[in-house]
Order: sequence, then structure tokens, then C-alpha cells
Amino acid sequence: MKRTVRKPATTLLVGVAASLLATACGGGTSGGSSALTQAKCDALVQNSPAPTASSGAPASSAPPAATAPSPTTSSGASSTPASGGKKEITFVAGSYTSTTAAYWKDLAAKFETANPGYKVNLQIVDWNNIDQQVATMIQTKQYPDILNENKFSGWAANGILQPAADLVSPSVQNDFIPSFKNASVYNGVQYGLPFITSTRALFYNKDAFAKAQISSPPTTWRELIDDAKKLAAAGYIGYGLPLGSEESQAEWSIWQWGNGGDWESAPGTFTANSSQNVNTLNVLNCLTNVYKVTQANPGQTNRTDGVFHPFADGKIAMMAGASFAPGMFKQWKSTVNYGVAPLPVNGNVQPFTLGVEDYLMSFKNPGNTEAVSKFLNFVYQADNYQRFLTSQGFLPATQSASTALAGNPDFGPFLKLLPTARFYPSTDPKFPSVQGAVQNQIGTGVAPGADAKSILDAINTAAK
Repeated sequence: MKRTVRKPATTLLVGVAASLLATACGGGTSGGSSALTQAKCDALVQNSPAPTASSGAPASSAPPAATAPSPTTSSGASSTPASGGKKEITFVAGSYTSTTAAYWKDLAAKFETANPGYKVNLQIVDWNNIDQQVATMIQTKQYPDILNENKFSGWAANGILQPAADLVSPSVQNDFIPSFKNASVYNGVQYGLPFITSTRALFYNKDAFAKAQISSPPTTWRELIDDAKKLAAAGYIGYGLPLGSEESQAEWSIWQWGNGGDWESAPGTFTANSSQNVNTLNVLNCLTNVYKVTQANPGQTNRTDGVFHPFADGKIAMMAGASFAPGMFKQWKSTVNYGVAPLPVNGNVQPFTLGVEDYLMSFKNPGNTEAVSKFLNFVYQADNYQRFLTSQGFLPATQSASTALAGNPDFGPFLKLLPTARFYPSTDPKFPSVQGAVQNQIGTGVAPGADAKSILDAINTAAK
């Protein structure tokens, strides 16, 4: 089969970006928000109460309660490399926190000490830049031996990833939580190794709520808007809305699912431009320009610096926060008095949480399989893996680590949300292009006069 090389998302979307910029600046009438008024915005938000979490949730992806298998306690493969194999490998990883690089440097040093002659060359990349840097590496065929990313299926479809069965021992394979393992498969073959997971919830500032005389967190969009108005009047940013390029696909998922929309109408059929999603993008425009309860310029606001940090500083009263946010708050020495609640929905939409999974994977570089396998089995040793989770604040993708961390107060509450988790369509090789389009363009939908339908139409073309 002829091997194709994926081009960077930014290259593929230059024409789309130009047209969307013109749309956002010039306004429009087809499904757009140029004529949005308070009455029209109010009509998009239902008044019916949200159902309870017990009234029927999406399929469970929670870790099983049964005793988990024991994880591997050795480095896996033989210490003798296969014929023609290499002992030096390159590992490109995303920088989750200020301590991510220190963790990987320490682990690589321990691995090299335990396995004389082997070497791991680390490249730790900021998440704002990793997509472009990896796209350039793929385009120039400078494949990393191991990559830590939040997508895999496009590269699997291009035939440049190694099957997971060749990379870790059976004991590691059998320890993965089944739902996360199933989300790591392309065309019947597992290529991604589930590495870390997270869930999302509504974080709210308890002191701000008390000042605004709000007794409990909102459960519906109507309540969220009403509360955000009160919070804004009390001197806070009512709701932090991050639609910049860092992770806007997460924020967008939360809002589109909360309104009954979705990425696809069926596997492989993307419907980013559905009527529900058009209404949702208009609601976000209402939050920004009509209700005026968000921070300034949410279309260019990134998650970590633009929302999480201001929330930790007590400036933002509500946000859709991640299960790893408490770890960030500790690093920032935040004193914010916050609570965590389920995500609000529009009317009678079933409660849910966004489940996010990041992967480890290996590219087909000549002679690298044995050394890659040795290092990856080392990564998933119980002590090494759990140390990454606790230092970075992420939920586990293995049954054994889930059991070990269930009683940890920083993990237990978020592990309980997993039964209602919904996931990106990451096994579809078209999703990376759609995700890139959202990250680059969904923020234009909150510009004054933006045409929501045209923006989502253009995003949906990325699936083609």
C-alpha cells in the first residue's frame, strides 16, 4: 500500500481560515448571530430542569470494581536487541505541567541505569505547539520512536504506526481499562496505548457564589446564565470560556453535547454543522456579546493561562474544569475556595462528563521495536506510572492504578464521573482534521456578527 503523509492541519485549513475570518468580520444572515438579541438568546435556552444523573446516562466507561491484574514488574523485552536493532530512541511528549519535563528526565535516567547501553532522547513540547511540531516531523518523515499525543488514528490509517501488541507485555495489555483500550483501535487493530485520562466538571467559586447570594451550583444552561449575570454584577467573570487553540475541542464538546448535538450522526459521518450545533454556537455568542458574562475575547483565550489560572486567582467564578486542575491550583499556590459539580445541560439532556484520553504510540522506524518495547514496559511499571499520575494530576487508564488511587481525595471524585463519560470520535481517522479545524476556527463564532452556520459548515468540510 502506498504510504501517504499527513500535512499539518494549519496547512490544510488556510483556505478555510481565510473564508471564516471574512465571515466573522463581515457577519451573515444564514444561521448567524448578527441579529442576536436578548429575546432570541433566551429562546435558545430551555427552562425545563435537568434530569438527575441516575435517570439514564451514556454507556459506562468506569474502571471495573473487580480485582485488577497485576501490572508488569519487569522491563518487558529481552535485554538483547533484535538483529539490526537500535538502542537509542527519541521520545516526543507533551508538557502537561511545569513538572512534566522533570518527571520524564528522571524516568529516562532510571531506565538508562537499569538498562546499560540504552538511551532515550527526550523532546518535551508545549501543548500549544505540539500539533504543528509533530505535523512537521511527519511531513518530513522524521518520525519519533515514541509519541505522547491526544490522537492516533490518522497516522494509523497512513500505515506508519506499530501495533500495540508489539510494544508492551500481555500483562500491561490486559491491565488497560476496556473502554479506553477500545478507543485506541483503528480498523480492528490497537495502535494507541492508553496513557492518561481526565474528566470535566463545573468548577465554581464558593466565595463568589456566597457574595452573589447563589445557594447552589447550576444544573441547566438557564441557571448558569442567570447565575453568571449575578456573579458579573458582584464583580467576577461569570463564566470562563476558552475557545482558543489550546483545547477548544474540549470546551466545544461540552457545549454541543449539553445541547443534544454531537460530532457525528453515525460513525464516519461528521455533522459539526447540525442545527443543534448551530444553536449552541449562537448560545456561546450570546454569552459573550448579549449576556456579557465571559472574559474579554474568549475566541482567542486558551484554557490554562486564560481560564484555569484566573479561576485559581479568584477572578473567574465558573468554568468547565478538568480533573487535573486541582493539581495545577496547588502548584500555583491558589487559595480559591471552590466546589465541583456536574456539567449543566440545556433542558432535559442527560448528564454527562467529557472523558479525554491521551496516548503513547510508536512509529515504524527501522530497528526500533525492541528498544521501544523495553522503555514502554518500564513506563507502565506500577510505581513509575502512578508517580506520573499523582505528579501531573491525571486519572489512570489502567485497572490496577484505578484501584490503587480510588481512595485518593484528588482522584476519587473524578473517577466517580466516569460512568457518564463521553469521548471524542478519536478512532475515526478524519477526526484529527476536524479537531484541528475546531481548534483553529471555533473561536471565530463568538465574534460580534459571526455567522454560526457558515463557520460550522466550513469546519465540517475538514472531514472530507
